Amino acid sequence: MKKICFGMIGLLSVITLASTARAEFSRGHDYQPSASLSRYDQRKLYQDAIYFITSGQRNRYLKVKDRLRSYPLFPYLQYTDMAYRISRQSSEDIAQFADQYQDTPLANALVQHYLHNQGKRQRWENFLKFYSPEVSSKRNACYYAYALARTGNLEQAIEEARKLWLVEYSQPDECDPIFKLWRDNGYLDADTAWQRYLISIKANKITLANYLVRFLAHDDRSFASNLKQLHTRPSHIERTSRYRLQHPRNRQVILHGLTRLARSKPDVAFDLLQEYQQQHTFEPEALTSTYVSIGKRFASRGDPDGRTERLPVDLRAHPDLLESLLRLALRQLDFSQVLVLIHLLPQDLQDHPRWQFWKARVLADSSDPADREMSQGIYEQLTKERTFHGFLSADALDKPYNFVDEPTPVTNEEIMALEETPGIQRALELFSLGERSRARREWYFTTQEFSNKERAIAARVAVRWGWYKPAIQSLIEAAAWNDLDFRFPIAYRETFIHQARTSDIPVNWSLAIARQESAFMPDAKSSSGALGVMQLMPATAKLTAEWTGMKYKSSSELTNPAVNIRLGSQYLGQMLRRFNNNRILASAAYNAGPGRVDRWINSEIPFDVWIETIPFIETRNYVQNVLIFAAIYSKKMSLAQPMIYAHEYRDFSDTRITATQTSSPNPL
Repeated sequence: MKKICFGMIGLLSVITLASTARAEFSRGHDYQPSASLSRYDQRKLYQDAIYFITSGQRNRYLKVKDRLRSYPLFPYLQYTDMAYRISRQSSEDIAQFADQYQDTPLANALVQHYLHNQGKRQRWENFLKFYSPEVSSKRNACYYAYALARTGNLEQAIEEARKLWLVEYSQPDECDPIFKLWRDNGYLDADTAWQRYLISIKANKITLANYLVRFLAHDDRSFASNLKQLHTRPSHIERTSRYRLQHPRNRQVILHGLTRLARSKPDVAFDLLQEYQQQHTFEPEALTSTYVSIGKRFASRGDPDGRTERLPVDLRAHPDLLESLLRLALRQLDFSQVLVLIHLLPQDLQDHPRWQFWKARVLADSSDPADREMSQGIYEQLTKERTFHGFLSADALDKPYNFVDEPTPVTNEEIMALEETPGIQRALELFSLGERSRARREWYFTTQEFSNKERAIAARVAVRWGWYKPAIQSLIEAAAWNDLDFRFPIAYRETFIHQARTSDIPVNWSLAIARQESAFMPDAKSSSGALGVMQLMPATAKLTAEWTGMKYKSSSELTNPAVNIRLGSQYLGQMLRRFNNNRILASAAYNAGPGRVDRWINSEIPFDVWIETIPFIETRNYVQNVLIFAAIYSKKMSLAQPMIYAHEYRDFSDTRITATQTSSPNPL
C-alpha cells in the first residue's frame, strides 16, 4: 500500500503547527498550555476507550470517541473497534479504512484480519479482491490458494499448494482444505511427499516428519524409517550391509546419515563415505556437499591425521570450508599454511579486514624485509578502519584507534519538526503507553520511506525519548555507520554506572554487552528465552538473585531495565572473576556459557588466534563486537582504556601484539 513520505521541506514546515500537537514532554520555546484535553488526559481517555471496546461496552466508547479525534492514536481506536466487529464490516468499510490510514501499519493489519474472516466464511470472490501476496500472513496464504481453486483458477491454485507444501514447518489448519483438494486430485506424488519428509528431517522437525509419513508411498516408508533412525542415531550408518539397495532415496539416506555422524566422528564418516562410494553412484553435488560438511568437522576438531588434505573437493569453490581450514591452520600455528589458504579465498574475502589482518600478522614474522614492509603497509591501512581487526592493527603499531566518529549534522528545529509528524507521534504515544511492540511496528513502518537524513533525525528523536533500539536501527538503515553518539547511546546511564561499581566491573564493558545483546531493548526476547536489556536466561537470573540476596519473584521482572541490569551486571562480575579478570574469556562465557569456555581455553595459542578460532561463529563474532564496543564506550566516557588490557594477553601464549596499556580494567 502507498505510504506518505515527508521530505525535509515538509518536515520543516510542520514546526509551524500549533504547539498543542506536541506532547508536554517535548515543550518548545513557543509552548502554551492546551485549552483542551492535555496529552496526559488524552492518554487516560484513550485507554478507557480501548477498554470499552474490548469489554463489549461500545455505547460507552461512542460517547468518548469524538473527544479523541485530535489524539495521535485515534486511528488505533478505529482499528480496534472495527477489528472487534470484523464480521459486520463491509468491503467498502475496509477499503475506506485502508485508504484513509495507508500511512500506518493498521491498514494492512485490518485487511489481513478481514481476509481471514472472509476466508473462514468462504467468501472467495471478496477475499481475492483484497488479497496481496506481498503482505500476506501464512493463514491467508492458505486461504488464497483455496480461493483460487474455488473460483476456477485450478492451475494457479495447484502451484500455490505446492509452494505451501514444500516447507520445513507445519502449516496452519487453514491449509487443510487446499492440501486435501491437492491430494484428492492426484497432485501429491511420491517424489513431492518424500521431498517434504526429507526437508523436515534435515530441519530437525521430527514431529512434523512423523505426521508426514502417512503421505509417503508405501515403498518409501522404509527409507523414511532409516532416515529418521540415522538422524537420531547416526552411528547406525556404520552397518553398511543395511544400505546396499541401489535407489535414489537410499543414497539420500546414506549421505544424511554420514553428515550427522560427522558431527561426532568425522574420521569414521570420511572412511565410510569412501566405502559407500564403492557401492553407490551419488549425485555429484550432494556428494561434494557431504565431503564439505565432513571437512568442516575435521577442521573444528583439529584434524590430527591430516585428512583434510585428502578431501576430493575444489577448495576455491567452497570458501566456507576454506575459512574453516584457515582457522584450523591458525589453531595449529601453521602460519605458512594460513598464507597459502588466504590466497585461495575469493578476492572479496581476501580483502576483508579479518583476512587482511591475518595476512599482515603472518608476514610480520617473516625473515624477508619485503614481507615485513608489506605487513606494515597492511596494518597501516587497517588502522584507518573502526573494526576489531583495525584496532588490533593499531595496537600492533602502537598507534591510537581511529574511531571515525562523524556525527550527522542535525538542528534542533529539524528534530522538533520530525517529532511532530503523524507517524512519529503515533509511535511515541504507543511507546509512552508501554505498547512497545506496536510502537516499534509504527516506527519502522513510518521510517521505511524516510531519506537517510530523516532517519538520522529520527534517531535523535528516539534517544530524546529514551527509546534506544529504534534509534540504533534507524541509523543502520541510514547507513550512518560513523554517527557514534547515537549508534552507541549511553542508555540507562546512572543504572549501568551504579551497578558496575557494585559488581566491580568496567562500565564500558557492561554497556558493550547490553548494546550487543539487545541494543538496550527492555522487552527483547531471544529464541532461547533470554530476556531484557542484557538478555538473561530466567534460570541464570534466578541463581544470580539467590547468590546476591536480591528479591526476585519471576522472569517477568527481567523486562524491567533496573532489575535486568542489576542481575546482568552481577552475573558479568561472576564471569569476570571466574576467568581471572579477563574480559575476552568472560564475554565468551556470557554468550556461550562458562562450561564451554572452560573446555575451549588453550593457553598455548595467542589471544587473537583463540578469539578467531572460537568454535561457535556466533560467540566468535560476539566477543569481537563486545571488545570493540567497549573501546567505543571507553572513548565516549573519556575512560582512555585499551581494547585489550595487558593482563588479558598473559592468559594466552604470547604478547606479540602490544600497545601502551594499563595493567587492568578500572571499574567505574
